[in-house]
Amino acid sequence: MAKTKVKSPTLEVLSLDYKLAELPSSQHRAGLAGLALIYRWLKRDPNFQEKLDNGTICQIKESAEGATLAINQAGIEALFDEIYAATSELTREPKIRKNKKEEEIQPVQILEENVIDPKTNQPKVDRKTGEVQTKKTYCYPVAIPKGSFLADAQYDKSSDGKNGLWIKLWRDVVWSILRGVPATRKPFESRTDAEYKDDAAKIWQELVQPETIVDLPSTYFLGVQAYNAETVPFKDRARNQFLLHFWLFASQIYVPQIIKLDRDKELKQVVEKREFVGYSIAIPDVADLKRFCNRFLRLLEERGVEKSGYRPRDAVIDLAVESALDLMSRLSDRLTAATGEQSTAATVLGVDVIHTEKQGNNVRILASTRIDPDEPIINEYNRIKKSYWNPLFRRQRLINLVDKKPWYMGFDALLCTMPYEQSMENDYFKHDATEAFKHEVAQMNQTNPENSNKEIESLVFELVRNYVTRKLSGKYDLEWKKVKDNPEQKKKYEDTKEKVAKNAFLAVRSRTETRDFVNYFVSTLCSVPQYIKPEDYVTLTKALYDDTDRIRTLTLLALSANS
Repeated sequence: MAKTKVKSPTLEVLSLDYKLAELPSSQHRAGLAGLALIYRWLKRDPNFQEKLDNGTICQIKESAEGATLAINQAGIEALFDEIYAATSELTREPKIRKNKKEEEIQPVQILEENVIDPKTNQPKVDRKTGEVQTKKTYCYPVAIPKGSFLADAQYDKSSDGKNGLWIKLWRDVVWSILRGVPATRKPFESRTDAEYKDDAAKIWQELVQPETIVDLPSTYFLGVQAYNAETVPFKDRARNQFLLHFWLFASQIYVPQIIKLDRDKELKQVVEKREFVGYSIAIPDVADLKRFCNRFLRLLEERGVEKSGYRPRDAVIDLAVESALDLMSRLSDRLTAATGEQSTAATVLGVDVIHTEKQGNNVRILASTRIDPDEPIINEYNRIKKSYWNPLFRRQRLINLVDKKPWYMGFDALLCTMPYEQSMENDYFKHDATEAFKHEVAQMNQTNPENSNKEIESLVFELVRNYVTRKLSGKYDLEWKKVKDNPEQKKKYEDTKEKVAKNAFLAVRSRTETRDFVNYFVSTLCSVPQYIKPEDYVTLTKALYDDTDRIRTLTLLALSANS
């Protein structure tokens, strides 16, 4: 029996009613917010207004619960022309491009440039001929996404209207992650020098057919594959997938950094080397559309323009999951400033974080997680971010915060694997260790103001401090009150103090067996007079045997703080 073609219904205007609660994921809800933000921006554009006067229909009515979109095919074209707008620029490449058949693609231009020596930053000279070395670079046109309102100086303070720190970061994610495969860049490339309506026409045909089911590629939904492990394909309703064209306009992009420690043979010291690892994308799970859009635009306006390497400093983070904390913190700040409210739960249900990196020709998802609004955690995150200076120390504190573990957890492994120069001899690390003890002891006193007994953290810190100061006084005849006004004696005091603490630190670090550490703690750190109340002494002794790892970690941190 012959198949009959089903004609698409003829519609001039399509009405799409979206409810946040009915959308299947945070990316879809962020997409609805992105669509609303794009529409707000277009309403300011005279060219868009002219299109409306000439028959284009595109109108969005926002509410807290969602939005209603009235649109025709020309309206979709107007939206896509905005979000996929691009300019053509020449990029320099070291080699001639080749197509899939290994045929050379002729460049627009060939340039000959001097080879620069990275050590001297001067042109390299051939030792045999004495001539300056040169190299050829090949220029090819490449499409650069405009980024709509994100490129405007109002929302990217570093931008000149076209280029800036924040819009460059956004473009890098589009080109390397979402559109990492060249074949997926057609919507941008086709709009660089001519009109392109094919994508809008295709979307329109899908939307006018009720309940149309379409494929769900990773170009639109980050992290999915064509098929799962059971070979079940990923599908989506066309009306929902339409929103996924806009979600990146309502998300925040961050750059996780890692600190690598290398020993420089020439300088004979340990140096820190920072590396950026992919991108961490914070996708808000929008709870109130109008409130979120208002707060988000103000958030964009308040982002800093200081650089960290070649990235915005405010975008550089120590931990991928920190992107969620930072986004919620900034939304909370805007909420408090605008309404006096402190809870972010009314604006977002949570923030999904996807840490992704392009490795070769493949885009890898390194990690994904979700953080729900929690005001105490957000407040503690803000304190950690402002109080701690050392990225390694700060990173461990953030891990403990997110995992809801005690503040000192994990520092034993960190201190035992990193060079001691980066803890005992690093001013920032020593500052952070001191700050951590001060804050934790103060917090304990606030929590139990009537408790006269000291907590373990306070007992260990004071015991270590007494050991160091009494060792200085008894063995080296050095006391702070006697040397503080004498620069020469003061330096001797500080150097000797660091030596005493360092020796004890290395001794504790090398004693990984419980019995060895306990013996050292009792015979050495407790060898000087310690003024401890009997009940506190019992508490410390019990913890020393029952919770040895905790005492060892706190001892290492206390020695770092007292060095």
